[in-house]
Amino acid sequence: MPKLRNLANRTKELNIFLKMAEGNYDCRIMLIEGESGMGKTSLLNRFRQECPSEVKYVPFDCKGVNSIAAFLSEVVTDLGHDKFPAFGNKVRLFVQGGVDFSENDIAAEKSISIAINSGVDPQTQEYRLEELEKAFFYDLAKLEHRTVITLDTYQSASELLRNWIESKWLRAVGRLRNVVTVIAGQLVPASNHSVWGDDCEHFVLKPISEIEAWCKFCSELLEEAVLSEDAIKAIALGCKGHPANIHQMLSIAAEQW
Repeated sequence: MPKLRNLANRTKELNIFLKMAEGNYDCRIMLIEGESGMGKTSLLNRFRQECPSEVKYVPFDCKGVNSIAAFLSEVVTDLGHDKFPAFGNKVRLFVQGGVDFSENDIAAEKSISIAINSGVDPQTQEYRLEELEKAFFYDLAKLEHRTVITLDTYQSASELLRNWIESKWLRAVGRLRNVVTVIAGQLVPASNHSVWGDDCEHFVLKPISEIEAWCKFCSELLEEAVLSEDAIKAIALGCKGHPANIHQMLSIAAEQW
C-alpha cells in the first residue's frame, strides 16, 4: 500500500464512505465525479486504506477491462469462487468443450464470456446473461461479510458495460444490504435514476482553494520541510485550486526551498 496521506478538504466524502462501509448509512451507492486531476483515484485509494479490515474491498478499473464478463469474473475471483456456487454452476451449465470455471481470473473471464456468447442466437445470449445475473446476485446477497466494490475511470468503460452497470448492477446494489459500490470518473451514471437514485450519494469534486486545507495537507506531505502559509497560498491560487497541480508544485517547492 502507498503511504497514507491526508486529503485536502475531502473529509465529507471519506466520512460518508466509512459509514456506508460499516453499514451505518442508508445509501449504498456513491458516485465520485470530477475532471482529470481532481483527486478521484487518490480518494479511492484512501477509501481502500481506511476501509474496515472485516469488510472485503474489490477494486475494478474500467480502463482496458470493460466487458460484463470481465467485471463479473473480477468480483468472483477477488471474493472467492467458493462464495459463488450458484453462479459457478450456471457457468458450467452453459460452457461446452471442457472449459473449466477456474480460480484463475483470466480463465474465469474466458469461461463467463463463452457462457454468454458461445455462438448462440441473440435471444439465447440474453437468456443466459439473465440466468447468470440471477445466480450472481443470489450468491452476492448470501455473503456473510460486508463488501465494497469500486469502479474507477468509469468514462473508459464500454457502452455495453455502462448500460449494464446502470440498469442491472446499481439496481441490485440498491437492494442488497451487505454491498456498497463506488463509481468514480469524469463521467458517472446520472444520479436522478428513478429506481436506484434514492440509494445514491453523488459528489462532484471541485478545485480546492481553501488555504487552511492545503496548510493541513502540507503538514504531513512535507514532513520536516516547512513552507510558509504565504507560499502555500501563492501555489494554491496560482494553480486555481487544481489538486494534482498543487500537489506537484508543493512537492517541487519543498525540494527546492
